[in-house]
This record gives sequence, C-alpha cells and structure tokens, in this order.
Amino acid sequence: MQKGSQTVTERSAPYDVSPLSQSRQGDMACETLYVRKHVQGGRLAESGAAARGTEIHRILSVYIDHLVRTRRATDLEVFDSLLKSVGAEAREVLERFRDNHAFDPERILATELHIALDENFLPIEDPGGEGRTAEYEGTLDLVTLHSVTEAEIDDWKSYYQIIDADTFQSQFYPLLLMCLNPSLERVKFVLEFIRYGASRCAEYTRKDLPWLKELTQTERARQEDLHKLASRGERELKASPGRHCTWCPLLLNGCPVAETNPYGQMSAEERLRFALWLQEAEKHNTRVLKDLMVERGSVRYRDENQTEYVADFVPMEKKFYPYRDAASILDQWFRAHPDERALRDRLTISGLSSPLKAAKRAGLAQRLADIADVRVETDLRIGRERRNGREEQES
Repeated sequence: MQKGSQTVTERSAPYDVSPLSQSRQGDMACETLYVRKHVQGGRLAESGAAARGTEIHRILSVYIDHLVRTRRATDLEVFDSLLKSVGAEAREVLERFRDNHAFDPERILATELHIALDENFLPIEDPGGEGRTAEYEGTLDLVTLHSVTEAEIDDWKSYYQIIDADTFQSQFYPLLLMCLNPSLERVKFVLEFIRYGASRCAEYTRKDLPWLKELTQTERARQEDLHKLASRGERELKASPGRHCTWCPLLLNGCPVAETNPYGQMSAEERLRFALWLQEAEKHNTRVLKDLMVERGSVRYRDENQTEYVADFVPMEKKFYPYRDAASILDQWFRAHPDERALRDRLTISGLSSPLKAAKRAGLAQRLADIADVRVETDLRIGRERRNGREEQES
C-alpha cells in the first residue's frame, strides 16, 4: 500500500468477502475504514461506546436466558447481581431497563440469534460445513414469537439520541428472520433505547421481501466492489466524513482527510463553545436585521452564483379549533363515519401541559395523566447547566 495516497496493492490474488452484515454495511460509509478493517484485516481499537454496548448486550442476553429457563417474567435479584459486574456507564443504562421491562418466557424464541443466508437467501445451519457460502448474516438481540405468523425483533441501543427505525438494520433483520422462518407473515422491528425507556419501530410483511432482497443484494454488490477495488488498486480509496467518524478508530491516527475532516478538527468541547458563539451571534444578527426591516421592508441579496436571497416579514395563518365547538363536531363525524378510526386515534390536544401545572387543576391533571400518551424524544439543548444537573436552554 502506498501510504501517501492510500492506494492498496497488497492483494492481487483472489479474495474472500465476508458475509454482508449490519456492521459491515455501516463501515462501507467510508471506503478507507472498510478496507483497513475488513480487507487488510487491521486490528483497530474498539471505541468506548462499542465496549459499553457489548457489555450491555451480554448482560441482557444472560438475564433473558435466565428468565426463559426459570419461566419468570422478571427476576430483579438476579438482574441486580449481574449489574455488579459491569462498568459505571453500562450500569447507568441498565438501571433504567431494570424497572420497565418484563418478558413472557413462553414467547421468547432466542437471544443473540445468529442467522446466515446463502446467495439465494436460504438459511445455512452450519456456514462452511455444507459447501455453501454465507452471503448475509446477522445476530438478533431478542426474537419473540407472538403467533405462528407474527414475530418481533428487539434491538438494544444505548445511544444518547433517539432515532427512527428507518435504518438498513431495521430492514435487514426482518428479512433475515422471514427467510429463516417461512411461516412468518409479519415481523416488527423495535429499536429499544434503554437509556430512556423509549422505542421506535417498523413493520414488514412477506410482501416486502422482494424489495428487501433487492436492497440487500445492492449492498452486497457494493461490498464486493470494495474488495475488488482494494485488490486491484485501480484508484485511491475515498475517505468520506460523516457520523461514522464519531467512532472510527482512524480519525486520530490514519484518516487520509484528517486535516479537513470536520469531525477531527475540533474536540466535542470546542464544538460546544463554537455552537454557543454561533447561537449568540445568530440571535444578535437576527434582532438587528428585524429592526432594519421594520421601516424599509424586505432585504435582498444576490451571491456570486446569481442566486437571490430575501428576508421579509410574511403574514402566515395558523388555525386553531376551539375545543368547545370542535369536540361535538368531531363526535358527530365519527359516529357517522365509523371507518375513520385511524383519524380519531391520531388526534391529540396540545397546549394543556402548562395550564395543568396550576394547583387548582391538580385533580384535572391527575385524571388526564391516566390517559396521556407519553412519547420520549431527544432534542439537542445548548445552554447553562443548573445546579441540579439539568440543562437550562438558552432562548
């Protein structure tokens, strides 16, 4: 390999491509990372977040396997004993899991279920033992069978941010499970953010298999192309900055674009300091701009590409429907249209949280608390830290 250009020339012989997995697909976001890790076989240090995740997965697997053996929904004594063997970060996450999870041992199929499929998406019991090569593989954290035709995959995440279940993994794992079990007609994939006790899910049916297979085959072809590229050394490897840089072991030692990679130019603390400066600068600039526009109206600017930008005060209508009138109208509508259940289930009432804090409405707040649908979200907040440890957002 030519160090300066990151061109790989060591491998000119036929190559073996490891099965496509969720983690390998994630590494393909950067050609340099994938080749260094999966083609050259370099030993790269594991990030702290990865070590924490491995520790959490191990504890949950041992705990749930224990519940299945003993046919119990929970066993907090055993769970607490397992917590004694983990580090502080993993324990903080698992303590939240402790009090809000119970399981039906009769429905649990397996924890850490490894599935391997060949190029025709047929299951391989013993990869390599039958002369068949695994093309796709994955290890599912927890698989629950709700019926002969319905299953659920739970995937444990210790992320600090809650994300939607629209990742490659959320599509790949249901595909693996439906190929393993032909009787399944529907699979629900659930991302469990155990740090917050929140979840996000996506569902797939057997009708989705054609496009799920096509997506997976496309990613497999992309993976094979990376191996060909590394073997032939036809061009330099690309290094693409992105979210994967936050855990990439090459970022501080070996990243070809280290000088221009925004993920390596500043530390997290420096990024926060810069964000605070930008926040204040934006507020001050917007306030001055509004003052200038009060009398003179819109402001226009044309850049060097002849693209025109405008700042203007634009009147916008926002509709509010008074509850006293809307409730009776909606009730009549739903009685006349029983097929509108989906609309009814989506309707919510906003603007109650603040008024319900009044002492005189404590009774009303309690009654409404029983029907409240609480959805946990993660928002980026930048501001002063209060003495009790909670953040005070700058406004």
